Amino acid sequence: MRGRRNIAKYTNSDKQIDNEKCAAEGRDGQKKSGGNEVYQEVSFKTEQVIYAHTRSDEADMEYKMHCHNSYEIYYMITGNVEYLLEGRSYCPRPGSLLVIAPGCFHGLRVLDGNEYDRIRVHFTEDLLNGKERELLLKPFGTGWGCLEEQFPIEWYFHAIEECGTYGKELQNIAIRTRILSLLAGISAIYVRSAGRVHGAEGQAQEIIRYINSHLRDTLTVEGLAEQFFMSRNHLTSIFRQATGTTVARYILYKRMTIARKELAMGTPAAEAASRAGFGDYSSFFRAYRKMFGCAPTDKTAMELPDMDKSGDF
Repeated sequence: MRGRRNIAKYTNSDKQIDNEKCAAEGRDGQKKSGGNEVYQEVSFKTEQVIYAHTRSDEADMEYKMHCHNSYEIYYMITGNVEYLLEGRSYCPRPGSLLVIAPGCFHGLRVLDGNEYDRIRVHFTEDLLNGKERELLLKPFGTGWGCLEEQFPIEWYFHAIEECGTYGKELQNIAIRTRILSLLAGISAIYVRSAGRVHGAEGQAQEIIRYINSHLRDTLTVEGLAEQFFMSRNHLTSIFRQATGTTVARYILYKRMTIARKELAMGTPAAEAASRAGFGDYSSFFRAYRKMFGCAPTDKTAMELPDMDKSGDF
């Protein structure tokens, strides 16, 4: 089956909104102001990749907090927007790249009615082989990251967009090759910029990267403080400053995201808890019931609450 390619132009008067796409992105699907706003998108989708180039002048458009099971890359062309990323607020400048790892909670608000023009690419981990994952996914290691230079790489995205017109066999080869090239370019920029991150921010990024790669291990604030040769108070302070939440809450959210994914795939609750890094099923059951108000086997569980709300579960 050939990858689907869509070219759409919507206006308020048309009353055409792709609700399925809005739900998948976390978008509320509602235009909050009158007028004759325009929403344009060129997109295609395969089993491993979603590509979309979106232009809009919808004022006050909002994408609710959500997460995906795929890796995401956003390239900001124009617009005044605010991203909410696991407790932090960030306003990217034109020419910025935003990378988001699977399971990273994020949302978006458009701050005015000026044109918002962005390109996004979603891809699944199985697009890459083992060595490629090791080399090319490092920029995603802290959950999310933004590279703020003015990047001469917009042509990478347009080269990917061109793949939407190809037949299936050629398309799969071309998409993989061009996304690998894009990731190599991002990784090279990441390596160059990594040395410029110092102090508390750099320490927090290293802690987050460590947590995300050791979620199935025993993780405590004391253990992390020992691992990074700092006091408990200093670690908790820089972590909250960087993420807007506590170490314990962050770990719980990450593990609960994995568990929910496993449950959705039909994994038995006890096994899902183990795969997510919970030490025992009873602690998972208590945390799940406190967070969602129901048992893990209940299919009607609500969405994850905001990570940055005060208090602990």
